[in-house]
Amino acid sequence: MFWQNPFAQSLGFIALIVGMSAFLHRDDQKLRYYLTAFTFLMAVHFLMLGLWTAAIMALLGSARNYVSSLTNNVWVMLIFLFSAWVMAIPNSTEWVHLLPVLGVTFGTWAVFKEKGIRLRLFMSLGTICWLSHNHLVGSIGGAIIEGVFLVVNGRTIFKLLKG
Repeated sequence: MFWQNPFAQSLGFIALIVGMSAFLHRDDQKLRYYLTAFTFLMAVHFLMLGLWTAAIMALLGSARNYVSSLTNNVWVMLIFLFSAWVMAIPNSTEWVHLLPVLGVTFGTWAVFKEKGIRLRLFMSLGTICWLSHNHLVGSIGGAIIEGVFLVVNGRTIFKLLKG
C-alpha cells in the first residue's frame, strides 16, 4: 500500500505527529488548534488517494475545528453538520463513505458543545468511525493515526479524571 502512493502515505505519517500533539493537550483550545492543522493535512492526504468524500469531510472538519475555537453557537454548529451531510451523503457510493460523515458528526458535536472529558469522549466516537473508514479503504497512515489517537486520547482522559 505505501509504495502505491508514497507521497500521500508520507503526508499521513506527518499528520500523525501533528494529531498526536493535539490529543496530548489538556487545554481544549490547543486541542482545537492542533486538530485544525491535523485535519487539513488529512484532507490533502485523502485527496492524493482519490478519496473525495473523506477529503471533503476532513477539509470541513479543519474549518469546523478552527471556527469552534472562536464560537460555540448552536447555529454555527448546525451549519457545519448540515454542510457535511449535504456534501457527503449524496456523493457516497458505498456504505464505507458514510463513516467519515458519522465521524464528522460526532466531532462537530464535540468541539461545539462539549468540554473536558466529554469533549474527548465524543472525539473518540468520531475517531472510531475514521479508524474504521481508514482501515477499510487502505489508508495506512490514517488508520495508524486514528488508532494512536484512541490510545493518546484515552491517556489524556485518564489524566483528566485523576485531576
